[in-house]
Amino acid sequence: MSVMDPPSTADTESLLHQLLDPAVAAGVLSQDEWQEVLEHVRDLMTLIGDDRIVGEPFWIEFQNRFDFVGATPSVVPMSAANLCPEPAGLIGAANFLRARYNRNVAMQTRMGTGVRAEQLRVARQAIAGGLGCQPDNLALVRNASEGNNAVNCGYRGWRSGDNVVLWAQNHPTNLDAWHLRSENGTRFRVREVSFNRDAADAEIAAAFLNAVDGGTRFVSYSMIANGSGFRIPDRVVAEIWNVVKDRCHVHVDGTMVWGARRIPLEDPGGNPAFCHSFVSSGHKWFLGPKETGVLYMTPSKAEQFVPSIFAYDYSITMPRWQDYARTARRFEYLGQRDDVNLIILTLTQGMWSALSAARLDRAPYDRVKQLSDLLVRDLVANHWTLVTPQDEERRWGIVRVEAKRAQGETLSDFMYGEGTGGRPRFAGFGDRETFRLCPHIYNTTSDITTAVGLMNAWRSTAGAT
Repeated sequence: MSVMDPPSTADTESLLHQLLDPAVAAGVLSQDEWQEVLEHVRDLMTLIGDDRIVGEPFWIEFQNRFDFVGATPSVVPMSAANLCPEPAGLIGAANFLRARYNRNVAMQTRMGTGVRAEQLRVARQAIAGGLGCQPDNLALVRNASEGNNAVNCGYRGWRSGDNVVLWAQNHPTNLDAWHLRSENGTRFRVREVSFNRDAADAEIAAAFLNAVDGGTRFVSYSMIANGSGFRIPDRVVAEIWNVVKDRCHVHVDGTMVWGARRIPLEDPGGNPAFCHSFVSSGHKWFLGPKETGVLYMTPSKAEQFVPSIFAYDYSITMPRWQDYARTARRFEYLGQRDDVNLIILTLTQGMWSALSAARLDRAPYDRVKQLSDLLVRDLVANHWTLVTPQDEERRWGIVRVEAKRAQGETLSDFMYGEGTGGRPRFAGFGDRETFRLCPHIYNTTSDITTAVGLMNAWRSTAGAT
């Protein structure tokens, strides 16, 4: 199995061998314990490989592999842009391995070619395969916030008159953080780009490109805005990259993309496909453990940054300051981390790879689009005003509507409230002006219908518009 060829359903046991055999060989995991880990994930992987379950019934069964099903009270997660649950089998495997890890915390297991270091190597290889990049170009960080800040506080090439070009809808860790680092414009200036959601692709590209000049060091945007759900069209992504890739650093926040869309970061030749650096969080759409994330950076750019944290790396290596890594790995000198969470990302990637290799009617990224498209259609049919564009080319996964209420219970609180008759509760997000739902592959079409029905019920109460 190559780095660029992630495992299919049939490769699940092989992937477990790669991950756990070093632990068995080192005597920190018995063969019986190896089998117990397999038992935790077997049910999920067996379902994914079962071709007899077709269409919506498959996704209903997939939902049943999550702990929120049957819980009291029932809270249906529909806020993938913030936080996602993990499949119960992967949680079980993680908890089991964490207990076993706790038996032996010797440095020898984590240094050099020790068992933990080897497991992290397997994890990096699996994740890089899923993201379509070389393993050494990927840093395993805590989340997208850490990755974004590594970029905006670490650049060391500033010159007088420099500027950065940012989308006004970037996440604060990739917008406000730049303003903070600019020191009121004394180090560099921030140029914020905005455009109407109905602007033509050429207008959107021009908004970015017209702001670029000889002093521009960075162009940075979120592929999908976490607030409005606006997706930068693929044609615009390509045009920005092709025009400025040799002039400045293109940094992309992909927090709303990893686990929602297929995003190969490098072309077949190993060159960056649409950006010099990319960040995302594992605990959102990817369905991974909390406090996990990635920072991709092409080597030619990595050397231009000084890491904000300098400690030992995942192999407990503490280089001299002159000798730290010249690749994205330089952003991993973070000291002690939750190794088990990082190791479990291997199994999460295995799940995604198995889903992607299964029947076409189970393609996970198509499912994300199917659910959000259904939600949009139902909302429009029920006369809700969308904040998210209705155009399919300008949204993916995130759906936000106007939900104004000056007084009384907000739509967000109503949807999460216990209500009457034991109705399901929905974990969305909103304020007194808007409400956001982000359905994911653990949701069903029935969830969408129920959610819209509850939204309509709230709107029918006095004062809601």
